[in-house]
Amino acid sequence: MSFIAFVLIVTSATLHAAWNLIAKKNTMTVFFYAQISTVATLSWFHMQLWTPIRLSELPPAFWGSLIGSLLSDLLYCWGLVHTYRRMEMASAYPIMRALPILLTAVVTGWLGWGTTLGFAAKLGFFIVCIGALLMPLGKLSDFKLSRYLSWNMWNVFLVACGTTGYTIFDSRAQFYMHAVAEHVSKPILSMSYYSTRSICLTSVLWLIIASVPENRALAKKCWREQNLTPLLAGVFASGTYVLVLLAMNYVTNVSYVQVFRQLGLPIGMAAGVLILKERCATIKCVGVTLILLGLALSLWR
Repeated sequence: MSFIAFVLIVTSATLHAAWNLIAKKNTMTVFFYAQISTVATLSWFHMQLWTPIRLSELPPAFWGSLIGSLLSDLLYCWGLVHTYRRMEMASAYPIMRALPILLTAVVTGWLGWGTTLGFAAKLGFFIVCIGALLMPLGKLSDFKLSRYLSWNMWNVFLVACGTTGYTIFDSRAQFYMHAVAEHVSKPILSMSYYSTRSICLTSVLWLIIASVPENRALAKKCWREQNLTPLLAGVFASGTYVLVLLAMNYVTNVSYVQVFRQLGLPIGMAAGVLILKERCATIKCVGVTLILLGLALSLWR
């Protein structure tokens, strides 16, 4: 994994933690997610006006990957809405970030996409996953299997599957774009793809809202309240994923992007301790140590 990818992912991980905190504080709903997506679309729509990539020239495989990404994102949204209704962010967020590490590695290995991960990398991924699972615990004795087999964990699993899906599909979509437009620089390619993806996702989300009476009523209520929070969340969310898409161009296997996004966990904990004066439990320090150890090990060749 290159240094450029590392810097991009660290920055992205920080922004990701920020917008998830905003989402949790403002009651995550489909309408809230649509607002975030709309802000992202408007922020990057300018790419459609000057991008050198012609959508009409892209192969069917690209559009298939894009559809797969959109379906995965809808699954992610559904799981996120129901997770934040029933669980605290401190408990749900680390687990939502941990599971995609192993799922992405398994799926890419099974499909043969990207370079084959070595034993050290696989072991590092597993250690990072364990570290992330320890993060929400108050003490080591709280680590019980029953804690991770509750009905709430089903929603977390949906989020993890959605994250895995859109990560892999977006990586493939950019691969097909690059095959058609090799002369286009990687940043332009990633921003062009994100703009196209955002337009499609936002359109689907507003269609869902328009077709469900409950969502329409919620939308009217939110408009009356004139809550500007989604504006900030949208800026953070769009910046987060543009950086992730760009980082995909600098790794040999998209699984590396997934695992290094977990740097947001120790960054978030450090911010909580230093800024919010939160208590730093021993088990959290153990979790952070395992995450950093696993990340270092995953780079071993």
